[in-house]
Parts: sequence; C-alpha cells; structure tokens
Amino acid sequence: MPRVTRVPSATDVPGTAEESYARPLDHSIHGSVDSPAERGSRPAAPVGEPSGEIPQDPGQTESTSEGDAGTVPTVWNPLRRLSAVSAPEDKDPVRIAGRRLRSAERSRRARERRDQRRFTAHSRQRRRVWVIGGSAVVALALFVVAGVFTPIMAVREVQVAGVSRMNAEQLSAALSRFEGVPLALVNEQDVHRALEPFPLIQRYAIERIPPHTLIVRIEERDPVIALERDGQFVLVDPAGVLVATATERPEGVPLGSGTVIDTASPAFRAAATVVRDMPVDLRAQLATLTASSGQDIEFSLTSGTRVKWGDESDTQRKAAVLRAMLASIGTVSVVDVASPESPVFLQ
Repeated sequence: MPRVTRVPSATDVPGTAEESYARPLDHSIHGSVDSPAERGSRPAAPVGEPSGEIPQDPGQTESTSEGDAGTVPTVWNPLRRLSAVSAPEDKDPVRIAGRRLRSAERSRRARERRDQRRFTAHSRQRRRVWVIGGSAVVALALFVVAGVFTPIMAVREVQVAGVSRMNAEQLSAALSRFEGVPLALVNEQDVHRALEPFPLIQRYAIERIPPHTLIVRIEERDPVIALERDGQFVLVDPAGVLVATATERPEGVPLGSGTVIDTASPAFRAAATVVRDMPVDLRAQLATLTASSGQDIEFSLTSGTRVKWGDESDTQRKAAVLRAMLASIGTVSVVDVASPESPVFLQ
C-alpha cells in the first residue's frame, strides 16, 4: 500500500501553511542528525520517489495528530531556531584576568603621565622662558646686523626741522653726506662737524625713523640784546654770539648801553639772562637796557616807563609784579621791582 503523507494545516504551527512552505530550508545549518540506530530503523524511500518527510528541528518538541496516515511531525520554522541561539557569556578566567591586567596597565600609564606633568611643570616653564628669551636675543641680533651691515636701513631722506632764520637748503646740503649710510652708523660727531659752519645753531638733536629717514631738529640762537655798531644793529644772544645784523632794531630786542655793550662783562651776562627769561608780552615792550654791574639792571619801556629791575634773580616773580602794576596803575614814570615783596612806583 503506498505511503500517504498528510499535508499540515494552518493550525499545526504559528503562521499560515503558505508562509511555512514558502521559507527555504537550510539543511546545511539546521538539519537534524540521526544516530546510526535511527537511520537503520527508518525505512528507506524508494529511489526516485520523494520520502515526503520534513526535517525536524532537534530542539523543537514534536506534536502528534491522529489521522489515517498516523503521526506526522510538525513543520520546522528556521526563524525559531535562530531566535533561540544567543552568544554564550565569556566566563573564561584567563581572558577575564587578561582584560583586568590590560586595564590596570592603562591606568598605571595614565597616572604616571599625570605625575610626570605635575612634577616637571616648573622645568617646562623655565625652559619656555629660556626659549622665549633666546629667541628675542637672536631676533634683536639679526635686526642689528641687518640695520648695520646691509643697505636695508640706509638713510634715503634727511629732514631739517625748527629753522626760521637760517637757510634750510644750505643745512640740507650740508647733511646730504649721510645719504646711503645705515641709520645705526650715523655718528653724532659727524653731524656736529657738518653743522659747525652755522653759528646760529644753539643746539640740535638727531632723530632716526626707520627705515630710511634721518631728522635733525635745530634750535636757533635767540637774539636778546641789540648793540649799535657802525650805524647798524648787531643782534647777539645770551652767550654774546652774533646772531644777525639789521638796519633797524627788531621788536622785543632792547638796545644795550653802558657796560652792557661789553659782551664779556658780568653786566651783559646778567642783563641777557633777564631778557631771555622774561615773558614774551613784557619782552615785546622793552626799548632800552642799561647796567653798570649785575646788580642794577634797568629797562625802559616803549611807553616811557623806567623799570628798576635789580639783579637777575626772581625774574618770573618780578615780571608778574610788573605786569600787575602796569595793569592797575597805567603809565607811570618809574616802577621799582628790585624787591618784589614791596614794589614802588612814581607818577
């Protein structure tokens, strides 16, 4: 009698019969392995005829149903087998010890690095200071070398400042010798020799502006006393140096008389110092100046007032008292400020 295989229904396994038979069977992974006794007791299927049996999942519990053909195994679902498989927990003590050892080694190295950074912070800071200082010195040395021995910082422009009475073109021509010379090598003695032919220069200063500019600031001599000689007015500064010659006495430069005409006398030095230190507004009112010594300096103003000044001390205080008296009493014949604490005037 031929063997009849019962087709399982949708109630035998979860899901529908079409879904169960639609899934491919992977016998290479999940196929059941029979023992030799089971293989010997199971009747072999005829050659060329399918056995009609469906391989079972070894871990699946078989369910039976009564029918004409006997007991039929349930349909095997491969997804149920895959969901049941999970990676076993690694409980090998050797591996666990190895992991702990590696973790402890990493912690030890991190702690050593922290300790090393903490204990070497001062050394690193000192080394950083030395590096910065050395770099600054090297940079300065390179800058000096570049400025001294190369034409990068050579003089290309010479400027003259503070000139009013002198000829600026002549000064520029005298200083043109420094063009092409590095700024750092411009010697003040060489500048002094270049300016010696100009007696009106009282003092000067050199200013170097990188990369190519040299500025010479001139302070001219200021005439303070006019001396009449040969029908002309000779203007001299407090040192007695001839500043200029004029046909008329300039405003603010009193005409000297008496001992003052001798530029080497103490009277001249004292009178010239007083005029030099006097405020500009009072200096513009001076007409004549006379003195027999350094203790009896006397001025006459353009208004006709005669001022007894005394010596060269307390010039600023005497000037303030004289200004206040002229503003309060107007034009008078004589004002004595030799003693600024007790000034005297005569109508």
